[in-house]
Amino acid sequence: MKRTAGFTLVELLVVISIIGMLVGLLLPAVQMARESARRISCLNNLKNVGIAIHNFAEANNAVPLGSERLNGTEHAWSTRILPYMEQRQVFQKFDFQKPWNHPGPNVQAGLSKLSVYRCPSSLLDFDGKIDYGGVTGTTLTQLPLGDGPNEAFGCGAMVVSSPSQRRMINFGSFTDGLSSTVCVAESIDRSPLAAGRWACGLNCFSQGEGLAVHNGQGDMESKHPQGVPIAYVDGHVSLLSLYTDVKVLGAICTRNGGEHVAQGEE
Repeated sequence: MKRTAGFTLVELLVVISIIGMLVGLLLPAVQMARESARRISCLNNLKNVGIAIHNFAEANNAVPLGSERLNGTEHAWSTRILPYMEQRQVFQKFDFQKPWNHPGPNVQAGLSKLSVYRCPSSLLDFDGKIDYGGVTGTTLTQLPLGDGPNEAFGCGAMVVSSPSQRRMINFGSFTDGLSSTVCVAESIDRSPLAAGRWACGLNCFSQGEGLAVHNGQGDMESKHPQGVPIAYVDGHVSLLSLYTDVKVLGAICTRNGGEHVAQGEE
């Protein structure tokens, strides 16, 4: 009788096991590569945002207000910098004398999907979404509550206009240094009702927890396991470790607190 060449059952099982092991070794590497690409893309988004804010400040001698609350319109910093990100067509659709969500052109313009405001790792998807927020201050430095320049909700780079601070903040007010003050940070997958929309000034926040605390309150939040992408007033970006000391975190969220951040702490 002729013997037919082929695999035995044992040999087939061994081959399948080896393939399974190789796939198991390969998948984490593929996932890491994908996450690395998403993280780089997110940082690039923030870089563009940071440069736009800096260019706005150069042109207007001040950084944009986080939210134009005092006049009742609630227009956001993220709307004001559109012309500096090659989005002038969207910017020109807004009527800034009316609230950000006034029926008509404002609503329609605010529903525009802008990729520069979206983190590739986000899970929620809706029109007009933003995964980044303006930093108005922090409660981590024991400052009293309030909207003033030396108070927790008004000591940051992008303040909400109020009777305490009616106008935009100029560079001279950043006594801690432009390169040591955060203006925008990732705050991923917030509510689509208001805080998660780029056209609404409610997308700003005052940092109230350490980065390792995930409380869904709209503070700095990221799905990148390495940390939270942030942009400074001078335009540079970095990835802030989830284990950053809360004192350091609070220090970089204030513009004039006089806190000392040692080299390498950020």
